[in-house]
This record gives sequence, C-alpha cells and structure tokens, in this order.
Amino acid sequence: MKLIVCSRKDKAGMNIRDALLMMESFDERSEGDYKFYISEDFAIAEIDERLIYADHIDLKLSKHISFNEILFASRHSSKDARKIFTVHVSGNIGTADYGGRPYSLAKPSPHTMKNYVLALKEKLDRKPEFEFTLEVTHHGPSEISIPSAFYEIGSTEEEWEDEEAATVVAESLLEAIRDERCEWNIAVGVGGTHYAPRQTEIMLETTFTFGHNFAKYTFEYLSAEFLAKAVELSEAKHIVFDEKSVNSKIKKMIGEAAEMTGTEVLKTKKVKREFPL
Repeated sequence: MKLIVCSRKDKAGMNIRDALLMMESFDERSEGDYKFYISEDFAIAEIDERLIYADHIDLKLSKHISFNEILFASRHSSKDARKIFTVHVSGNIGTADYGGRPYSLAKPSPHTMKNYVLALKEKLDRKPEFEFTLEVTHHGPSEISIPSAFYEIGSTEEEWEDEEAATVVAESLLEAIRDERCEWNIAVGVGGTHYAPRQTEIMLETTFTFGHNFAKYTFEYLSAEFLAKAVELSEAKHIVFDEKSVNSKIKKMIGEAAEMTGTEVLKTKKVKREFPL
C-alpha cells in the first residue's frame, strides 16, 4: 500500500488531503498524534510536524499501518511567487539547512514520480496559469529508507489554498498510485539550475524518469562516491548530465561514478532525441 503523508502545518498538503477525501471512501483512525484515512488501495496519514523535518517518519508510521512507499503532499515556497506544480526527491548534498542530515539522501520513487507527471501533464489545461517543473534534490527529510518523493503546489499562500490546483494534484496522485507502469528508464541527473529545465523536459517527453538530481550549485560538494550512492539509492541504470552546465572536472567525476556502478552516461540532448514517449 502507498501512503500519502501531509502535515497539519502545511496548507497545500491539507488542501490536497481535503480533495482526496472527497474522491474516495475512507475508514478513519487516530493513533496518538497521527490520523489515518484508509481506503481500499492507499491511505493518507496526517502528522503534526513539518514534512521537511519528518526524518524517520516511515519507521514511526509503520508502527501503526503497513505501507511500502510515501508520497509527501506539500507546499512549495519561493520568493519569485511562480505558480507551479513540482516534484522532487528529498535529501542534502552539503549542509542540512532545512531538515535532514548533511550528505544524506532519501530513497526515491522514480516510477511513481513519472506516472504522476504524465497524469498531471494531461490536466495542466485546467490550470493554464500553472506550469510543471521538476526540482533537484534538496531539503529534508533525508532519513527515509523506503521509496518516497514530494508532490508540491507553489509558490505562495494563494496557490496553496487554490482548491482546483489541489484537486488536480489529488487526481494525479490517485492515477499514479494505481498506475503500475514501471518500464521507465531510471536516471540520476547532474547539472542545470534548481528547477532543472532539461530534466523537466525529459520527464515530460521521454521514456526516462529521475531519482536524485544535483544542480550546478551543488558541484562543490559532489563527489564520485556520493554520486554513486545516489545511483544505487535511485536504482538507476543511467547518469544523465546537462551538457551546458557540466565542465571537464564534473564529467570526469561522472565517469568515475558510472564505472563504480556500471551505469551508462548520457547527455540530455541524446535522451530527448533517442528516447521519445
């Protein structure tokens, strides 16, 4: 069973929860600080703590309910106030300024992320002022040992409280939960900005999906060993790099990580050209 986790401190997450509750029938159960809504093939867990600080929440919740994957329903915050739907995996490369531990990564769920993105893509015309973007790996919780990812609405309170935006996300989550496709090519991404534009295009237009992604601004912290760890956690067969933001030093490091893990290295333009949906 897959578990959608939302925080009472997160308006977008609670709005997504409300939308889900109107779509299915649930049995409700409270266990201490947690509240569970259990449907036939998935469940929702409502928690008090902010999601970015919810390290080991998989272990804590597993004492009360059985599940094998977490989908964090969350807000996205940014100063640019963009109207966006975002997806990403959590974890920290260097410091841990927003939850988790330094140099620690959560285990990704790349197939569910891909199936969610494709479901969301079909609904974007209902919210034309919004766009979809992938984000690179950032913030906590980093201490999650089962597959997980963040599914977010951004970037201000206006968007977090938008009922139609929450409904679009909720419908896409349900489709992803029930979509058993797992034929996607899994990659770890290297390069680009925080919103990973080339990796975003790959998610939308090709047979590739991503586990962890590392932006150019993390290169000072990135090593071949850490990249290899991300590949293993993502269960990736490829490392895809943004050729416009990767220098020779980083290419060498990517090659070393690929040799350690037996993965294939590809440029983003090659993936877009040779692996269309």
